Amino acid sequence: MTKTLLAVDDSATMRKVMEITFGGEDFNVVVAADRAGALAALGANPRALLVDAAHPEDGYALAKELRKALPNAAIVMLSSRYAPYDQVKGRDAGADDFIDKPFDTQQLIDKVKKLVAGRDAAAPTLSAPVPPEVEARPLPPPAPPAYLPPVAPPIAAAPAKPPVPVTRSGTLSFPSGSPAPAPPATPTPRPAPAVATSAVDGKLTGRLAELGLTDEQVAAVLALSREVVLQVVWEVVPVLAETLIKEEISRLTKDA
Repeated sequence: MTKTLLAVDDSATMRKVMEITFGGEDFNVVVAADRAGALAALGANPRALLVDAAHPEDGYALAKELRKALPNAAIVMLSSRYAPYDQVKGRDAGADDFIDKPFDTQQLIDKVKKLVAGRDAAAPTLSAPVPPEVEARPLPPPAPPAYLPPVAPPIAAAPAKPPVPVTRSGTLSFPSGSPAPAPPATPTPRPAPAVATSAVDGKLTGRLAELGLTDEQVAAVLALSREVVLQVVWEVVPVLAETLIKEEISRLTKDA
């Protein structure tokens, strides 16, 4: 990209030399003979400035004025053996470097390009403007769901039953208005098996009579079932007849 170079020198010969030197180096060369011409050329926004240090209008003062107008431009002071470069004045003017006349043209070109590149690298990069801070706003409350499942009603606890008081005698008493529980059902006795009854009636009657049992006792024994006979007979007959009765009942029940 072509850059503008401003050369300020009161010598017409030096101004022409500057035009020839930088004419083929991607520079648009603008020359000025004095301060007024230099200030008028600032509209071209030069990136490099060549200022005669021995200018009759004080080259250092002019360089300082141009530095204020162009803070990012590269400034090279043109000095000579008859008017040596003043380091203090040059630093105060904001000059980047200097070169003595007569100079080597390529050396001057290299010096100017290097200073311009350094200035470009050091120049702050323009970035997009940062938008103003967005004012923090409270978030809206979340919207309720479109459908809410029905909530089951709480299950009522069953009323507690009043405790049943117990008297000292062990009997249960119930509060007024409460029905007393029904007494447990009495199991119905099973009828004696027909086989056992017939067997005992036919063969055991005489044996029981010999043992001294009365007719009522014999009838009671015959009325018992086979299982009850095995458990009860030993309690109603004499002890001496225990073995006989056990053997007889065992035989009778086996035959049945």
